[in-house]
Amino acid sequence: MVSEKIVTPEQIALYREQLADNQEALAALDVIEEWDGDLADAAESIAKRNGVEGVETNADLRWFSQKLKECHQFICQPKYEDLRKNYFPALIPPLSDCLLSSLGCPPGVPGLIATPFAIYIAQEGMDKFCQSFNQQP
Repeated sequence: MVSEKIVTPEQIALYREQLADNQEALAALDVIEEWDGDLADAAESIAKRNGVEGVETNADLRWFSQKLKECHQFICQPKYEDLRKNYFPALIPPLSDCLLSSLGCPPGVPGLIATPFAIYIAQEGMDKFCQSFNQQP
């Protein structure tokens, strides 16, 4: 199960420093600020603003949770094991690749949407994130 993650203004400022050379990520951080640090709401807002279909909240599973689970299957593969040591902001490009194939949206949009996902994983911790879905039936 995906837990709610809220980042503080101080954390957002730190991420801005780490992502200073990534314009898409900086734009996503602006949206995260608009949503008072709520990563799921921000990701869904970015997706809706960019014409991604199927973002409406599902009674069973929220869009953010569904996409996070899809990204889990992608990002927790052995070939990305080196990300466990130094994964943020290096996590954004592979997440963008995952979302690009999953969402079928124009280039650039996955980079925006990947930022809240990368922050979620950073907050959760890569090892814990990769184990979290494996424990579910």
